[in-house]
Amino acid sequence: MSHRFRVLGDDDGRRADKIIRALYPDLPLGALMRAFRKGLIRVDGKRAAFSDRLAEGQEVFLPFEEPATKAVPVAVKGDLDFIYSDDNLLVVDKPWGLLTQPAVKGDDSVSSRLLGIMTRGPGLFRPTPVHRLDRNTSGALLVALKGPALRELHRAWRDEAVVKIYWAIVVGRAPQHGEIDDPLLKEEGNRVVVSPRGQEALTRFRRLDGDGEFSLVEIELVTGRPHQARVHLAARGLPLLGDVKYGRQSVNDIWRSQGIERPQLHARSLSFGAMNVPLAYLSGKTVKSPLPQDMEGFLRRRAWKNYLQGV
Repeated sequence: MSHRFRVLGDDDGRRADKIIRALYPDLPLGALMRAFRKGLIRVDGKRAAFSDRLAEGQEVFLPFEEPATKAVPVAVKGDLDFIYSDDNLLVVDKPWGLLTQPAVKGDDSVSSRLLGIMTRGPGLFRPTPVHRLDRNTSGALLVALKGPALRELHRAWRDEAVVKIYWAIVVGRAPQHGEIDDPLLKEEGNRVVVSPRGQEALTRFRRLDGDGEFSLVEIELVTGRPHQARVHLAARGLPLLGDVKYGRQSVNDIWRSQGIERPQLHARSLSFGAMNVPLAYLSGKTVKSPLPQDMEGFLRRRAWKNYLQGV
């Protein structure tokens, strides 16, 4: 009872234990560590340590039966617009109303459509979103196309080397700028509330344009909690226009007949700080998503001109 495999390019540079656990997600960690300690796991015929970094093409011997075949995600036909793409990653201009990843098998989503657009053979790396946007949030969504790129993007996300900027239309006149650090707690029913028992969250914002009724604000999500921008701004008396869950229903009702059918939140840009190999070439680069039709139409109706500088 054993299994051999060769390290693929997408796993080049990964730790041995990480690669094996991806193959055997149900294998107890204790059993895996025992196999390493007893020298039962070998790479190119030599005893391996769990922390060894493996290279593409190396042969790994495991004292376990062949892993179960993973279920293949369902591809869905549908178009996607790309703001940026190269061999390592792409940035999708996600339309509102589309999931980032399927909630159940067969759901229409960015991930499912990518499988339909970009052919990948069995066992090869599948396009993987690095973060999520809510179904009704539009804008820039970062997708990794290779394993090393995904690992570096996850590292950059943790180290805040990627700056995520959103634009939102809120009800009320926003201050020129502000910072909100209310902790957020996710309750049953997918609702998020401000609570001292919640997770640390930090949102920065500044007003780009507006009048006495509404404001266009630029938002930096320093942390990435669910519904963070919507809940934080609502807690400051600045709910997003069109937000049924956290917004002002009387205002939403008025604007629904004029095409505002979702929270007016758009992932405007992604800016890359200091990046490492294989994505060092992205350092200092910013990718922007154009405003969707509903938001641009609202701003034009309000005759706000300043926003045109950034569109």
